[in-house]
Amino acid sequence: MTANTTQSLDQFVAFGKENVDAFVKSSSLAVKGIEELTKAYTTLANQQIEQTVSAVKALSAVKSPSEFQAVYSNLAKTSLETLVAEGRKLQELTSSVVTSSAAPINARIQAVAGSFKAA
Repeated sequence: MTANTTQSLDQFVAFGKENVDAFVKSSSLAVKGIEELTKAYTTLANQQIEQTVSAVKALSAVKSPSEFQAVYSNLAKTSLETLVAEGRKLQELTSSVVTSSAAPINARIQAVAGSFKAA
């Protein structure tokens, strides 16, 4: 083999290794992110169970239809506010996970595109 061929082969191997490294790093970040999302969803589910139990107790303790309506309205308002706030947190976490896990691959794509422009 000539020196030029050996150099080209080494560059090809290095190129493939860098691609695999980017994929492995991206996958690792995605797994960590999914763990965070799972933890957040589990926490939210547990909170919802506790709120449901509390709501049933509060509704069971009412003495009149007007009191039931007041308690129910308050519970519905609180539940909606919680849904919006937690939904926003989950959306931000999901966006963060996707962005961070895609970053190594995006960086690799930029590097490859830059090498083609330089060539």
